[in-house]
Amino acid sequence: MDRKAKPIEIIGADTDTLERDGAFPDAYAFYIRLSEEPSSIWQRYLAEWRNALYAMQREITVAGDKLRLVFVYGDDIQNCANYAAQLVELINKRVEEYNKQVELQEKREMSEQEIARNKEEELRRKLGRLEPVPMPAIVEVTAEELLSTYEADVETADAKFRNKILKIQGVVDRIEVKDTLDIYYITLTNAERNLLQAVRCVFDKKHGAELNQLTTGQTVIVQGKYDGSIVDIRMANCVLIH
Repeated sequence: MDRKAKPIEIIGADTDTLERDGAFPDAYAFYIRLSEEPSSIWQRYLAEWRNALYAMQREITVAGDKLRLVFVYGDDIQNCANYAAQLVELINKRVEEYNKQVELQEKREMSEQEIARNKEEELRRKLGRLEPVPMPAIVEVTAEELLSTYEADVETADAKFRNKILKIQGVVDRIEVKDTLDIYYITLTNAERNLLQAVRCVFDKKHGAELNQLTTGQTVIVQGKYDGSIVDIRMANCVLIH
């Protein structure tokens, strides 16, 4: 919505200016001075009477800070001026109604802005009370070292690696990529591939093509979050580092 529009006042007729006009046969024009040049909103409301006036061989348009009135010879010029004054009064009422709508819209926008500011301040207060969240430590280990730790003591190993990000170097023992079943993982073991357990590294499906390029017996480095141990040691959210 546009800004508020100002009502217009009539100052008086410009008695020094009289013009012939070609809009109608034997037509003339004179000017009425206004308090200021009407806004685009005011002029838009005036334009709504254009067709009706034209049908009566009359015309009222804005020319800067004046109204230009077209009439036909023989008309009562005073009646033309009175009609223009009534039209100005009517348009001013329309402008007042418009301005009320603008005020309501401004109040709604201010209220919405105030609500948005309050929400932002609330969020900032919550952020200010946040305690630092420690990042999980990244532990670099080989598959053989990790598996040997579990063979020695499962509970101790679980406690050691719980909530840790592991960067594991090992040999690819198995590759499972099954799109229809949403299965994407590889298992890592040591160079001899003679261990009873393996490290199962689970990937997101977006890594499926990358996993298909691996070969068994290939040495890789995988990073992921330790996810416990049952038959194999499990790693979640894995990515290939090398």
